[in-house]
Amino acid sequence: MFSHIDPHVGSAFQEYSLQREVLQIQTKLAILDREIGEGLSTYLMLHDYGLQPVLCDSPQELYQSGALVGLVGAAYHDMLRDTEAADGGIQLFLLGEHGISPYQPADALIRELYRQSLERQICLPGAVRTLHAHRELVAICSPHAYDQQTAFAVVYSLLRSEQTRTLYLDFTYYNGFFDIADHNVGDLFYEMHKHTQSIGSLLPAFVRTSSSLDYIPPVRVQMDLEDLTGKDFTQLFGQLLQESEYGLIVVNLPCRPSFLRVVYDSCSCMYSLQREGILYDRAQTRLLEDLGLESGQASLSNLKVIPMPAISGSFSLDASMYEELLFGEMAAFIRKEIL
Repeated sequence: MFSHIDPHVGSAFQEYSLQREVLQIQTKLAILDREIGEGLSTYLMLHDYGLQPVLCDSPQELYQSGALVGLVGAAYHDMLRDTEAADGGIQLFLLGEHGISPYQPADALIRELYRQSLERQICLPGAVRTLHAHRELVAICSPHAYDQQTAFAVVYSLLRSEQTRTLYLDFTYYNGFFDIADHNVGDLFYEMHKHTQSIGSLLPAFVRTSSSLDYIPPVRVQMDLEDLTGKDFTQLFGQLLQESEYGLIVVNLPCRPSFLRVVYDSCSCMYSLQREGILYDRAQTRLLEDLGLESGQASLSNLKVIPMPAISGSFSLDASMYEELLFGEMAAFIRKEIL
């Protein structure tokens, strides 16, 4: 249908569509219940959930809040029952006997909101991270495409796998660290979209092992992942954390806003690798903007900026490569500065 469109224009249009998908991640939470809302708002502002509470005193304020998700107190249930579809499509979660109980600790209330929102296919910031707090999801990226990013990700994963059962997923293009296999991360998404099997039952056919590290091979070309949306990543991470036995999942990411924002909102920690220089600083500032963070917030967030030293990238591509990585400069740096 669009075969006549210039490929560069098509690529830009696709990136724009992916960015729109990212914007569907909700940050505003409208609360129509002053008694519950004041305490909940204070709790959200003191903890890093990524939700911006908007207190409302009337249904009109609720619908004008700009939020697509709202918590509604029992006193307003009947008033709003028949108006949800007509007023901007806001998704309402009722507080009360037949909804989310307001008579519970704030953290439990937020967890229940997260659980119900995911059932409705609504991605609230921090949902995956909070619902699976007993497991780790660590992301690695570089806003200026640091040439040793994959080496850092692989070595970090290998070192962590010595203590914790770890799954490594590489969403960059094929880089030589692992063999190309019949089943790669692109195929995993394809099988997930078919909804014929659970992730837990699919993993044995996809997972390979090197030393103590489990991994799923990367795609041969980045184009194989271009159609993925933020919702795809949220779904994959949620299922992996829930259905697999891995205590740690490490993801290596290309610097695309559509991927990074969704993963940041889901992960326990995101490492951003940076070199010294004005251009690198500008790229890092842009990354903060893409993640919805101000420069002063970075140190208080799940984003950890790692200044990288000059490290040799030479190693042999044979069976001893992983031993070289574990005892090389990169491993020494990670052991000293991160682990």
